[in-house]
Amino acid sequence: MHCEQVRNLLNDYIEGSVSGAIRDRLEAHLERCAECRRELQFMQSIWRGLSEMPEVAPPADLHARIMTHVRANVRAREAHQRVAFWRWAGAAAVAAGLFLMGFFVAQSDGVQAAFGFGGKSKRVAEINQPVPSGVFVQYREVEQGVRLPVLEARMNRAATAELRHASNSLHETELVWRGNLEPGKTVEIPLQALLQASSQRVLILWWSVEGQKRVLFVPAGYPPAKVATVRLQAKLSDALRQLASVYQTPIEWVPNGEEPLVVLDVQDATLENALHQLLVGSSYTLKRQGETWRVAGQ
Repeated sequence: MHCEQVRNLLNDYIEGSVSGAIRDRLEAHLERCAECRRELQFMQSIWRGLSEMPEVAPPADLHARIMTHVRANVRAREAHQRVAFWRWAGAAAVAAGLFLMGFFVAQSDGVQAAFGFGGKSKRVAEINQPVPSGVFVQYREVEQGVRLPVLEARMNRAATAELRHASNSLHETELVWRGNLEPGKTVEIPLQALLQASSQRVLILWWSVEGQKRVLFVPAGYPPAKVATVRLQAKLSDALRQLASVYQTPIEWVPNGEEPLVVLDVQDATLENALHQLLVGSSYTLKRQGETWRVAGQ
């Protein structure tokens, strides 16, 4: 455990809310790190000072004033959501029609099953254009700011590929699309139908090219959060899914066989800063590709 991780956990350690395994690792670090011990002592002195402060009695009408403010905000938010929903519904209906007409052109063995279509396999759009190779999540903006996610895949050589949806865990997947990638062509797969059918805020997708796999965490995508406060302690895959949900920004993960337990405690941090802190001490690096952040093993 590194100093930065330890300092992020000191408040929880003083409160006694860290798990046994994390506490043991933290205490082992404190035994050999004088600087972190001084930080702990400083924070403990602050907690003691706070505990010795006299208790202040709240005003008698505090609860009533708070609830009046809350009810006013709830009514305003509900009114705004009703207007936004009907605007979104109209835009989504138009967009859905465009997707159905424009995207299902390239051969697909699994799209109809995942999207709920019967009959023969649909086709996903292929666009001839010189483009960088890789897999990318793009958002197409339609009317009134509605943004619909599309997965774009392209290669500089011929290859077979498939896309799978993990509904409950990374190990339980269903086929969404399988086909061939051709040099200089882009395959586009719309993801809005999967998002609408899913009960989760974030889609978990396995993208595989000739056996090489990566995971895509794809949120609805609007509006993305510029900064957020996040506290978590989880395996790397769960942490990346949570960050994609909090920031409403897609994250790509290329596993290298190692999935460490990570901790994060940030306030008003950008996604880039949160990811950098999350990956401290791990064997993963961070890179941005368009609207997607890519976490890959070294």
